Amino acid sequence: MRIASVSFVLLLTTVSMASAQRGFQGPPPMVKEGATLKVSDHVYVIPDGDVPIVPNVGIIVGSRGTLVVDTGLGPKNAQVILREVAKVSRNGELYFVATHFHPEHAGGGSGFPASAKFIVARVQQQELDEQGAEMNKLFAGFSPVTADLLKDVQMRHGDIMFEREYMLDLGGLRARITAPGSMHTRGDTIIFVEGDRVLFAGDVVMNRRFLAFGPTASPKTWIEVLKDLAALKPALVVPSHGSNGDAMIIDQQQTLLEAMVKRVGELKAQGKSLDETQKTVTGEIQARYADWTGGQQGIPAAIRAMYAEAR
Repeated sequence: MRIASVSFVLLLTTVSMASAQRGFQGPPPMVKEGATLKVSDHVYVIPDGDVPIVPNVGIIVGSRGTLVVDTGLGPKNAQVILREVAKVSRNGELYFVATHFHPEHAGGGSGFPASAKFIVARVQQQELDEQGAEMNKLFAGFSPVTADLLKDVQMRHGDIMFEREYMLDLGGLRARITAPGSMHTRGDTIIFVEGDRVLFAGDVVMNRRFLAFGPTASPKTWIEVLKDLAALKPALVVPSHGSNGDAMIIDQQQTLLEAMVKRVGELKAQGKSLDETQKTVTGEIQARYADWTGGQQGIPAAIRAMYAEAR
């Protein structure tokens, strides 16, 4: 069963074409060593540097345990992350979590030591089991560089499984890990570091970028999740890709989605077809948010999901 969304496939095509056009002279999709930033008392981030197929990696350090958020594209990236972890943590327990099952977020799991515990929602584990190998093959086909990074991938199975929420005590610090519903993927996973009020939002919240809707995404669910995240009043929001922000970027995404849902509903009620609605709303949104930096190719998929839910 192929679950990858139209918008995500378009994203993959865009990345592949861009790589081909530059003859692979641009930066490889590697987590940058020596770039780790301390963003709060207990939280560090390795920024993606705006390099395609590289995530913002989180390192959350308690007195007893350390949690890594996202693994990078394959074991070589995981090894970079582990070297960065060693610079900021000396405690004995190591955990890692993927914000979703795509290879730059979960494909480095086999590079972590066997003693590290992979925390995963059951629905994300299902995605890894059903689609992980196929998605890794797709990414490996982008270029010789990505093929090399993914050639030794062995899919890790979860060590700690949960349904909707798991609270991880790292020693004097708690990370709340939730899988609130189908949005970018079925198993989107969000991490909130309670004491430091740092939110790792995955692809559920982006900073001035359009969101990519998976084929099973529910706009209604997404809006409700954004409301719940805003209620946490995070001091810092770290998306999967792109620059960090504060709680305002949650409000921006909620405002956009609610406006799109309303407009799509109006057009459907007027008898407009899906194609007509996509054309109209895409043009309106692109004009209104012309300064947003990415994800425009995902707008039609978002409209499709909204059209399907509209009454």
